[in-house]
Amino acid sequence: MGLDRRAFIGLVAGGAVGTLFTPIPWKLADDAAIWTQNWPWIPRVPRGEVTFATTASKLCPSGTGLKVTLAGGKPITASGNPEHPLSQGSVSPIGASEVYMLYSPARVRTPMRKSGGKFEPITWEQAQTELMAKCKAAGNKVACISGDVGGTVGEALSAFLAKVGSAAMYAMPGEAGPAAAGFKLMGGQGRVGFDIDNADCVLILGSDIFEGSGVSVRNRKAFCASHPLGKDQTAKYAYAGPVRNHTGSVSDAWIPVASAHLGTLALGIAWHLLKAGATTDAADMADFKKLVEANYSPDKVSKLIGVGPEVLAGIAKNLAAAKAPLVIPGSEMGQGMGPGAFIAGMSLNMLLGRMNKPGGVMALPELPAVFPGAETPSEILARDLPGYLKGVGEGKAAAPEVLFVYAANPAYGLPQSGAMAAALEKIPFKVSFASFMDETAAMCDLILPNSLTLERFDDVATPYGSAFCSMTLVKPLVAPIFDTKTTADFILDTAKKMNLALGHDSLEKALKEKAAVLAKSDGFVAKETMPWEVLAGKDKPAFDPAGLWKSLEAGLAWVKVGQVAQTGLSFASKVLAALKPTQAELSLAGMAQQRTGTAATGLPAQCLTAIPDTDLKDGASIVRLNAATAKKYGLSQGSSVTLSGAGASCPAKAHISENVMTGVVAVPMGFGHTAFDAFSKGKGDNFLKIMAASAEDGTGMTVWAGSEVKIA
Repeated sequence: MGLDRRAFIGLVAGGAVGTLFTPIPWKLADDAAIWTQNWPWIPRVPRGEVTFATTASKLCPSGTGLKVTLAGGKPITASGNPEHPLSQGSVSPIGASEVYMLYSPARVRTPMRKSGGKFEPITWEQAQTELMAKCKAAGNKVACISGDVGGTVGEALSAFLAKVGSAAMYAMPGEAGPAAAGFKLMGGQGRVGFDIDNADCVLILGSDIFEGSGVSVRNRKAFCASHPLGKDQTAKYAYAGPVRNHTGSVSDAWIPVASAHLGTLALGIAWHLLKAGATTDAADMADFKKLVEANYSPDKVSKLIGVGPEVLAGIAKNLAAAKAPLVIPGSEMGQGMGPGAFIAGMSLNMLLGRMNKPGGVMALPELPAVFPGAETPSEILARDLPGYLKGVGEGKAAAPEVLFVYAANPAYGLPQSGAMAAALEKIPFKVSFASFMDETAAMCDLILPNSLTLERFDDVATPYGSAFCSMTLVKPLVAPIFDTKTTADFILDTAKKMNLALGHDSLEKALKEKAAVLAKSDGFVAKETMPWEVLAGKDKPAFDPAGLWKSLEAGLAWVKVGQVAQTGLSFASKVLAALKPTQAELSLAGMAQQRTGTAATGLPAQCLTAIPDTDLKDGASIVRLNAATAKKYGLSQGSSVTLSGAGASCPAKAHISENVMTGVVAVPMGFGHTAFDAFSKGKGDNFLKIMAASAEDGTGMTVWAGSEVKIA
């Protein structure tokens, strides 16, 4: 059989994990793009001295350190910073796009006010005057939706809300939210991270850790280190989920399990560990054991989820036999999982004794806040944004008078996106700080454009999934190209003029104070010695507190290896007892990929040629089903289909693939934009609109992973 274009792309995407995220191919691709692309919005290659500068990506959720090449003082390419612990020379497609996005035609170039249904440019002074008046009139009825709550900008926004008497700060959905809510229900302290580098047997429950989940670039590097070319591998990986995605493709085993059944799988494995004598000192250990033995025996689990008893026993045996096993719960599309499913996955780590152990689950402390009154990231992440907006839309929750939207696109990026957009419409005054004209910005009354990564100060603080605390400085490499401002600086100035001073005149000063505070903690600068090496027992390097800011400016990361002691951690047995496995005739599995950007970035133009025709072809989304599912619905390769759910529908074309389990239709995420630019608009559909936002049994939190759909 020949190797056609589709097979080749599948091989590259699925198997060449190490190659894809090493800096060499990206550097070549970026350089080639600079010289060959003829898009009118990208300026000519500048002449002059070639220099290099470091920063970190704010567009990429994995927080990779960047090494930017400049010619004549102007950025031309971005690659991975080899001295940064979260990148080590590798870069994601979104991180590599940081330079190109400076010149995106979708950028908002000046403050805008909606008048008569159309936007008109205004000055920053006019925008600030109007915003202050609206906030003063709203009192404490001010809310914020943010796509970045972990860093210092999130602190500033939270502190502003606290000053006006509001606690309505919400984070866009991801895997960090259910983890924060679930860990809190377990009585856990701190933020959860996973030490993949030192694990020797990794069971991944749903989470696509090598693509769109957590610190994916760091995870790929860890995988490559444990799978050296031409040598024996030092760690085994098993992936459980509805699709053999990038993570499943390179793992040693793929266990087909529907998204809604991953918690059941975890408790079915727990049954075997308990029978083998596993125990803990958790206060509800007896309740947990009774629950699992009564409801999750091999025969019962096999009937519920289709995984054979021998498979369950084999997984449990491998985990128990490993020196450093690790279980990572999550969702195949990086969102939509419930806290209950997270708790079920974490129960395995507890039974295996893997809390705060090298190669296990790390409970990390929050970084110190420099804005008084700001909530911690964990407090914000534990809130239910889809549930809140659903309540607003249905009239069950009061809408705020003023809404801030920062680094987020909720009108596009939430389940039942049409209903969520309608809920947003009920908010009288909406302010977007978007850098790009996204779907939410187009709905707002004011757009106050945030400068992009290479134009501003910011920081990247302990991305979700990291096994160690970290802070990386984002610093401006060029002056703002358009009439934009750093959102944090604008908020600080606005607060001061409203007599709500937050304690700092600029974000840069706040970052310097944070560095000064961190310099007094038990951390170090990662350079020759990396944090996972210290976790494994290597001596921590000497640290010069006085030189921390200079090290951060040089692109190095402050890191801390230390965990929060867990004195009252439980299985949250009452929550697990309320979970009820659902059965769907046909369920969705989302495939989130970094080459299709995020809800807040749209499709990065330079990534369009990397999108295979098994995701998008002739402007239509391509959905994947296996032969058995296709036969059941009378479909064949290329058939036109319509998927429907949650009162909406999406047209698509069918692609037959045995990388999808029976009873599941896999859909590509990141398409279907109605805003941004010509590179994002009119390409496929947004399948979030057919994902039903429902309440998880036991927690009441909104879930949508594995939503049931109809097909015609």
